[in-house]
Amino acid sequence: MSRMQISRIVLFGCMVAFVAASSSIHAHDEDGTNQLTRRGSELQAIYSEQMKGLKQTLMGRLPDVATATTAQLEAFLANSKLDADLTRYVVLHQATPAGLALFAQRGQRYEALVESLLSDPTLRKQMLVADGAQAPRKGKTWGPAQYGKAMHIYSDILGQHERAKKGLFQRLALAISLEHAVPVAQTNPTGQSDAPANVDPVKRYRHYEKAYLDGELDAAFGNLSTWELRMVVNGDEPDEILTWGRQMLRDYRPDHVQLADYGWRYVKIVGTDVKYGSQNVKHDRPDLQKYQNILMNGGVCGRRAFFGRFILRAFGIPTTARPSRGHAALAHWTPEGWVVNLGGGWGAGWTSTRYRDDLDFLATTQARGERGKYLQVKRAQWAGDVMGEKRVYGEAEPDPSFWQTVSLKTQRRIIEDGKNEALAALGEELGEADGPGISKKGADAPVDPSLEVIQYEQDGAIRVPSASFNRTKGTFRDVQVMPGFSGGTQVFLPRFFPQGQTIMRGGTWKGEPAACTSGKRMLSAGYGRYENWGLRVAASAPAPAGKPPAEKQLDLGQGVTMDLVYIPAGKFLMGGENEKESRFECVEVPRHEVELTQGFYLGKFEVTQAQYEALMGANPSRSTKSPDCPVDNVGVSDAQTFCGKLAELTGIDTRLPTEAEWEYASRGGRETTWFFGEDPAELGKYAWYKGNAEGHSHPVGKKAPNPWGLYDIYGNVNERISDTYAKNYYATSPRTDPTGPSQGSKSRFEYTVRVPEDGDYALTAEVVTANADQRINLLIPGQTDKMVLPLPFTEGAWGTSAPVTVALRKGENRLQFWRDEPPQYGVALRGFDLKPIRPTP
Repeated sequence: MSRMQISRIVLFGCMVAFVAASSSIHAHDEDGTNQLTRRGSELQAIYSEQMKGLKQTLMGRLPDVATATTAQLEAFLANSKLDADLTRYVVLHQATPAGLALFAQRGQRYEALVESLLSDPTLRKQMLVADGAQAPRKGKTWGPAQYGKAMHIYSDILGQHERAKKGLFQRLALAISLEHAVPVAQTNPTGQSDAPANVDPVKRYRHYEKAYLDGELDAAFGNLSTWELRMVVNGDEPDEILTWGRQMLRDYRPDHVQLADYGWRYVKIVGTDVKYGSQNVKHDRPDLQKYQNILMNGGVCGRRAFFGRFILRAFGIPTTARPSRGHAALAHWTPEGWVVNLGGGWGAGWTSTRYRDDLDFLATTQARGERGKYLQVKRAQWAGDVMGEKRVYGEAEPDPSFWQTVSLKTQRRIIEDGKNEALAALGEELGEADGPGISKKGADAPVDPSLEVIQYEQDGAIRVPSASFNRTKGTFRDVQVMPGFSGGTQVFLPRFFPQGQTIMRGGTWKGEPAACTSGKRMLSAGYGRYENWGLRVAASAPAPAGKPPAEKQLDLGQGVTMDLVYIPAGKFLMGGENEKESRFECVEVPRHEVELTQGFYLGKFEVTQAQYEALMGANPSRSTKSPDCPVDNVGVSDAQTFCGKLAELTGIDTRLPTEAEWEYASRGGRETTWFFGEDPAELGKYAWYKGNAEGHSHPVGKKAPNPWGLYDIYGNVNERISDTYAKNYYATSPRTDPTGPSQGSKSRFEYTVRVPEDGDYALTAEVVTANADQRINLLIPGQTDKMVLPLPFTEGAWGTSAPVTVALRKGENRLQFWRDEPPQYGVALRGFDLKPIRPTP
């Protein structure tokens, strides 16, 4: 019987014993001691002696670094005869004799597991090519690799799952064992206090085995290496959330599941449906898990990248974080190589793996594509371990020793011989936008006509498939028809947000007095951000039982605060003098009376650079760089994100003010051109403008305030407000609480149904929604009032809306649907049901 056969028999015996007694490796670890027992000291001495003997043997057989020729080095790297001793030494070296003894001293079963690993050169080689067992972080360094724990997990999996002994499932079992050798913390819903703290590695294996056998994973999963599989199975999500992710995407966006382009397959949902911005993060629900909340409420680059990695893992695609300075992104596997999504291309950042520099990570992925040749890279690393060299994982690391240099040069040669080229980044702009653009094919998408027919039942019920809408050329750009994942067709109604350019108010340090008045409006055209564009924060004031506080202070952390001033409800005359529009100018007439029925809070000062940096982590300002100066060079998405983060931090509904709120507050109860009157010569007392600013911004609060205690309401930096611009809006705007021009409607579509007689019908919709508070409007021509069909929050699964009653007339009836009042989010629609409402006898 061979040595390998003996070791596998030992391992299997250990597995059988462990099945009966393995509650969890991590529970054993927590109960264990960090001190060696007498037996542990004996084992440490044994492992140390083995390591010493191997080192002496190998140093005599490795090429001499002082005299070795290129041919000798190449011969060594291509030969496997030393692999058994090399891998045994490296495992002892990485785990340390003390670390292995600490694990093995727990009992005979644990000791046998260590021995089975040290007796199995094939398993050791497979582990080490996959970069070995995970090691705990210790500051900026790593602790001993946890090979004992990895063997414990591996034995549990093999003991409970027969398929795990060979092929794909053996690689999967080993990947999980190596990756979870250090426990992976599980992210649970915040309201679920009894959930496990860590991911259960055996259950994680069971999840992926079943999902693969059920055909739920990407077909490429079956060909992944152990190293690649490690970046599938290491997620923080519970297994049931992985199941949810697959089901959600198949139901909600089946077009993303079936994309031929692997660069965007699955992960495209980040661009189409995970909103950029933190405004809604405050609405995260404690009963939902992190990734469900991100899909519902969006986030900035970090949350979006987290979700992209999650959905890739759910379908079995390897992925890792690829952040850069001030920005989060992800990288993932494709058949053509690894690609970056949502950030700059290779060379722009780093990874959280052993391959710190992202170009080093890319290099190992490229070289690993040549699996036979890649062993030479590892042999050189192993030889370096024997020689006591510091292990180097990439060309970006400084001063590699001899064998590490050989390893890197060998890897580079493999890459160049294979003519591997880095793939360009996809969606680099998505950190600041919602893209990629949604397809405009709409009704031109291929569908099965037999599934578009409206069905009439004998009991009078009517089934209206969503794809059976009336075909009118050019009408349905925002109605996407697509094949359903499980057959049939469905319609997708894309999200839409407020459109148009926003308006700036107050004038700047560059402006003439006429540009710094209460009625002056400026269009945020040009490049979207300039060195004299900033913001001031508003906050809704809940209806108080008594008089609200005159001021409110918000704590931004690190000693930074923000003061808000209460502005009471009231009426005023809104508008200015300009009658023409241009690139930066807005129409400001007619002047019209406006009533604000609710009081609100407004920033006492413009947002400062210190306040902005406290929340955003960066200071984009290009004028005067000073913590007390107003932040500038702020785009509309920057301003909205800042307000969203402030709301998330403080629990206060902070936002940009509406245009009416800003102008009302700036006037301070006066109807003159400036709150101080009609004489522009007085402006210098209250504002930094072209006549006194000396070409730059100034610290806030250095001039006199307006009558309501607001500083720098004129000049210094232009202030963003929430309204968008429309030329004729002042002539038609509401006189009460105006919020800006109507955003129109999207996703207009209609159906024609026939009924035998007049009657009331209960209308329901079969939908998938990923956001709360979604709705569809309905109008039946000839009836004066529109109806609103509220849609349930289905969390990404098919659900049915609550019924609304519609009155249909004998003969043909047109049902016209549309969406308006953004923001509206994506809705998948399979169809409508109309059921007659029978009179009660």
